[in-house]
Parts: sequence; C-alpha cells; structure tokens
Amino acid sequence: MPSLTDQVKKKPALTSLQRHWVFTVLLVLVLASFMSATVALLTAFVFTFLVPGLIFFRFFELKTYEILAFVPIFSVLVSTQLVYYVSLLFGYSPLTIIGTFLFLTAVYGLVDWRKQAAFSVKDFIKTGKRNRAILAVILLIFVVSFAVLYRSVWLETGSGIALTGSNWQDTPLHYEIIESVNNGNFPPQMPYYAGEKMSYHYFVDFHTAILEKVYGFLPQLLPFLNAVFIAVFALAVYALARAYGKREAIFAAVIATFGWGFTYFLLFSAFADGSFNPAQNYTFQYAGLFGLPPMFDNLLQQRPLLIGLPVFVLVLALLRDMGDKNRVILAGILAGLVFPFHVISFICCYVAYFVSILLKAGTFRKHYLYFLVSAGLALPFIISGNPAVPIVIAPLWVLNFLKDNPVLFYFLNLGVPLIVTLVFIRKVSGTLLKLVLLFLILIPNLISVTPNPWDMYKFFTFAWIPIAVLSGAALAKIKRSVALVLLLFSVLASANVLAYNLGTNYTAASWDEYNLGMWVRENTPEKAVFLTYYSIHCPPIMIGGRLAVASYVNWAYGHGVPLDEVQNRLSDIDRAYNGTEVDLRQVVTTYNVSYVYVGLDELRYYPGCTAKFDEVSWLQPVYNGTLRIYKVAS
Repeated sequence: MPSLTDQVKKKPALTSLQRHWVFTVLLVLVLASFMSATVALLTAFVFTFLVPGLIFFRFFELKTYEILAFVPIFSVLVSTQLVYYVSLLFGYSPLTIIGTFLFLTAVYGLVDWRKQAAFSVKDFIKTGKRNRAILAVILLIFVVSFAVLYRSVWLETGSGIALTGSNWQDTPLHYEIIESVNNGNFPPQMPYYAGEKMSYHYFVDFHTAILEKVYGFLPQLLPFLNAVFIAVFALAVYALARAYGKREAIFAAVIATFGWGFTYFLLFSAFADGSFNPAQNYTFQYAGLFGLPPMFDNLLQQRPLLIGLPVFVLVLALLRDMGDKNRVILAGILAGLVFPFHVISFICCYVAYFVSILLKAGTFRKHYLYFLVSAGLALPFIISGNPAVPIVIAPLWVLNFLKDNPVLFYFLNLGVPLIVTLVFIRKVSGTLLKLVLLFLILIPNLISVTPNPWDMYKFFTFAWIPIAVLSGAALAKIKRSVALVLLLFSVLASANVLAYNLGTNYTAASWDEYNLGMWVRENTPEKAVFLTYYSIHCPPIMIGGRLAVASYVNWAYGHGVPLDEVQNRLSDIDRAYNGTEVDLRQVVTTYNVSYVYVGLDELRYYPGCTAKFDEVSWLQPVYNGTLRIYKVAS
C-alpha cells in the first residue's frame, strides 16, 4: 500500500480555509470550556485522544490503518504526561488542564500552517468506506465491551453501587486513585497506603482523572473510556496484522480481544450437569489448572493494560521495518512514553527491540540505536517512581502458580490460537513475532521481575499479541468453513467472562455508604487520612477521595511495598480497633490519622469498636448513624 506522503502528492493544494478549519474548531472548544463543564468534558476527550496524534503523525511515514491506531494511542500518552508536567509547575486544576489544551491548540495551528497533513478528514472517510468490515468489527467490539462494562462498573441499583464480575476487586483501586488525585492528592501518594509515594504505573487513571476534573464527579466515565481503549487495542492489532491481508487482520483483531484457551469446557460441563451459576462457575482458577485469566477478562479490569498492550502492538509494527530511521525513532518514543502507564509494557517493548537487533546482527546500522531515546523519556519516572525490585533468577511464578504438566497447562490456557500458531509456524511469515512470542513465554518461566510473583502472568497477555496475529494469518490460509469453526473455538472462552460479568451483581457501596462518601468529599479536608479496615471497598476512599492508612493487602504489596511492612501496618489497624485507647493513640499519631471510620466491615471485624470510640474523649463524632465517622481532636 502506498504511503500517505505518496498519496498526498497526487492531490491539489487545499485552500487556507480548508486546511485550518480544524484549528478553528479546537480553539472554539477550548475557549468554550471556560464557560461550560459539558463542553470542557468534550474538549478533554478530543485533546487527550486526538490532538497530539493529529499533530505528530504527519512527521512519520505511516500507513492509513497505522495512523488510525497511532492517533489515539499517541494522544493519550502525550496529553497525560504534558498535563502532569504542567501541573507540577502550576498546580493540578481545571484551569491548568484547559490551559494545556490551549497550548496544544497553538502547536497544532503552527504545525498545520508549516506542514500540510497527508490525509484530510474527507480522505479518512473515503478510507473508512473501503474498509467497512474492520470498522464494523471494531464497532462491535466497542459495543460488546461497553455493554458489559455498563452492566458491571458503577451500576446504580436499588441497593447501591455495583462493581461486579471481573471489576469487583481491582476497579475500586482505580477509583481510589482517580478520586484522590482529583481531591488534592497530587503529586500522588498511595491513597490505599497513606504516606508512601505512588509507585504504581497509574497514568491511565490519571488520564481518566483529567477528563473528570474539568467536569466534576463522574464515575460513569470509567466504563465508557475502558470500552474506547479496548476498541483502540483491537484497531492496533489490526494494524499490526494488516501486512498479512485484510481477512487475516480481522481474524487477528477478534482473537486478540476475545480469544483464549479451553475454559469453556468447564462452562459446558456446568450446563450439562445443571450446576451452572455465574457467580460460582467463573472458570478462571487462581493458582489452578486454568490459571491464566482470559484476555477479555484482563481488558475489562486491568486498566494499565489498556494502554500498555496497544503501545506494544504499535512498537512491534514499527520495528518490523528497522530500515526506516523514523519508524525506529517513533517506536522508541512510544516505548519511553508508556513507562508510567505500564512498566511491563516498557519491558516487553525492549524485548521486541532486542529481538529486532538480534535479527539485524549481520547488517547493523547506527540508527538502530535511536530506539534508546525511550530510556531518556522514561528516566524521570525510573528515577523517582518505582522502588527497586530485585530481578530474581528463579521461576517464582512457575513455582507458585503453574500447576501440573507445563505443556498441558499452556495448551489448556492458550488454546486453539496457540495450537494453530504452532501447526502453521513454518507456513506463516514473521520471524520477529515468532521470536518475541518465544521470549515472552520464557521470561516468567525463568525469572521474576515483579514485586508480587503473580504479576508475572502479565507477560502471557503480551505474548498473546503474536499468538493472535500469527494464528489469524494461519486461519486465512485454510478452508473458510474450517477457519470459522476454529475461530469460534478460539474465542469461546469469552463466553465465560460474559456470563460472569452479566450474571453477577456484587454491591460495592450501599446507598448509605455512597451518601457517606459524598459527605466526606464535601466536609473533610483534601488529603485527610482515614483509619479504616483494610477492605477492598471503602467509601471514604473510593468515593470520598481521601487517603487510607491501608486498603487491600495486595495493592501496596503488588506496587513495591515489602509484604512484611504491609502486614505490620495491617496489624496496627487491628490493634487500633481492638486494643486500648493508648494503642489507638499510637496508631493515629504514627500514620497522621485525621478521621476514624466505622462502617460495615469495621462492625463485622471489630464488634464493639463503636462503644469504645464513643468513650474516647479526643474522638469527636461528626457523622452518626449505623455508619460513623469520628474526627481526631488536635
């Protein structure tokens, strides 16, 4: 397919009005954002998903389908980091965010004046008409994803707010980060482990926080944005696989999003013997034989992956053409920018780079080193971010989580796509993808580089990318009817995920807890520290946006805090609720606690604590009822 630069040379020059109408629209949106929160939300979406990509794509030789994936991915990376650095200088506020958008408008206008874009909006529309099939698939992926997320994330029910299915456990963490950042926790400390600097790759949550900040409290943003990111991921996989052909790329996009292993046999078995229950037949088995979470399950709940995966996909696409200096540079830029969004993605991008260097060992060129610019872009976060995590030359993930025969384990969990890939390994081109697949499978089987060994499983989600592309290309080589059957058995694992997410209804906060959380937002100081039970769902933190002495143990542990330190802090919380007034005072002083919360979990695990707290003279009840908040007197 000819490059966009070649295509634009054949077109007549555009008039000044035709060329600069986008700049005018952007300027109007930014100015209107100062007067309307609704317009500001639309503006934030446009500037964080489109504008930086529309500025920079014209400097690189990208094919049309690569541009469609590049623009939103690059825009999220750049806009989030730009707002972050500007906020460090001027403070994090709606004014700072909109001011940053005004700066991007000026940059767009300058670049648009100096360098004509290779493709106009009309050109993209024409391209879309010629590629209706993939657009229909991407739209279907968005609709399915949004329908599931709408039903399972921040669903308002008669009993309260539901975070159900896959999102029951980890999504509260993301709400804690988003709401605390938007309530004064910037630069952020861990809202789930007060007093410790944020070391988690939280920038996808910061991106969501930016959109919410210009509008106001809007927790329903998260399911919509997740669905958008899933669709962008599928589009990126299509761009990577497009070199094999259109049908091959569509197969790859579908497999990458919905495919996985043979867990559906457990689902069929439950239906056959009449034991099916969506809450009990969720077929992912933690530390069991089906011990790798299905891809769609990961996409629904693991928010950092929603940026980490598509960046890795684009880097793979760019590194296939190492002869093009600009594509190597762009791959390095993407890799460097992704670090605060997803550290494992950063590592996997380097795996892809070193495999590319290995393949070019006999014809090394100096511009191959330009990829290393990524290290400079990531350096501020490498220096100031994550605590040191020793690389352990031992298969900790395997020892703790891989069950039974390793070959059987991987075939059961990675299913038909892995089998098809191996069967057709010689008949499908793509040495880069094959070697990257091999390395990413080997890494968690040889070493450990994550604080919690369980997180090493995420390397398999990145290995899924070459599996999806190679199997999609292979399916297109066989009889269509057989290919469609194999495609069906490649994606049936997502039926388990759909059943679990649509068939459960776990309440994360009752309406009483929701009202308490809103009271906390309006009546307590920003960055106030709350003493609470170390629960997953904690209204003063998840809704109120304040800080907790500690939340769920695996959050702080998985983000670099040593497990013994986390457990010591949890023991202090137990001591504060169960012990003497002296114990309570020591814990309050140690962790700079401003408020003590007594909710449903506290009443369950610490019966009688309310009566004890009522007798403490320096605790002032400020929120009364079944749920209570005590203010610590100074």
